[in-house]
Amino acid sequence: MMKNLKRIAALLLALSMVFALTACGGSTPASSASAASAEEAAPAEEAAPAEEAAPAEEAAPAGDVDINAALAGKTIGYVTINSASPWSGVIDSTLGELIPAAGATYRNLDAQTDIAKIAEYCQQMIDAGVDALIIFGGDPAANVDIVKSADEAGIPVFMAALDVAEDGRQYVKACVGPDQEQMCYDIGKYILDENGADAGLKVVQISGVPFLDDYIQREAGFRRAMEEGNYELLEPDYAYSSRTDAKSFMENHIQAEGDAINVVMGFDDDLTMGAVAAIEEAGLTDKIKVYSLTGQNDAIQAVADGKMELTVMNRADNIAKELCVAMAEWFTNGSTEYYHYTELTYINKDNVQDYIGKGEF
Repeated sequence: MMKNLKRIAALLLALSMVFALTACGGSTPASSASAASAEEAAPAEEAAPAEEAAPAEEAAPAGDVDINAALAGKTIGYVTINSASPWSGVIDSTLGELIPAAGATYRNLDAQTDIAKIAEYCQQMIDAGVDALIIFGGDPAANVDIVKSADEAGIPVFMAALDVAEDGRQYVKACVGPDQEQMCYDIGKYILDENGADAGLKVVQISGVPFLDDYIQREAGFRRAMEEGNYELLEPDYAYSSRTDAKSFMENHIQAEGDAINVVMGFDDDLTMGAVAAIEEAGLTDKIKVYSLTGQNDAIQAVADGKMELTVMNRADNIAKELCVAMAEWFTNGSTEYYHYTELTYINKDNVQDYIGKGEF
């Protein structure tokens, strides 16, 4: 982890001029290019809760990769399953700052949750002859053919936040982000440790898009942890990108099950906060414990206010920064490690004051 922090610090130093002008990690996604335009061109420990956590430290500049020299003059293509949600939008907007700042051209296409368009847009990037292709989301198995096509065209591929299926990894240079399944397994274990594995609690799950792999992996990891206790795990409710729908789902659960609900697990803070609002309006804040991930500002404040037990900060801007590091290493050395894991920070009542207002959005 320290290695990644040091490399990120080196990236920040190399791009200090752009950060003097533009705040990094804003919540507004960069404008997605059209298809035609593409053709034109824990506390303190990763993925494991502990007693306390400290704010992310400022690492000293280190590393021998010159980001500007490695990326200058190149065209970087980015295809995303969705830039509309705040978290995924930060990856897009941060890449949209970092890549041009390094003297490269940034081209991006947004599939808007249409998995079929991932393949279509990636092929457009390949046909346009980009120097590197970054892919976020889609079907890991379907992405195998995509990354193979890119490799055959001599285009290095980098996966953002989500991996390709195993038989496609030979065609990918690096996968950058957290281990999604392990992250939610660890949150599940945290819940079991906090409440007792034999407590027999009833758990509501508020999830996002049922066919997107990040949510599939998150649910799988959490379910695996719950199997180690005797909790009753209700089927996930899918709110897609709507906090309003998440609130409605929670209201329905409260009407149907009321005081029988003990725990809510939200797989994205923006949706979880809809459930928090429903719980508060029903006067059940002291009876239902809420756990989530992303680390956005209103969720951090909810932890401080006693409305949530935990949020795990999974910073999207760190993924964008480390993608630039991985690409620079590849262009400079012809190799880079496959998994570049980014930092997770557990935020609970013990350390929340250190993080208030320090989320990405």
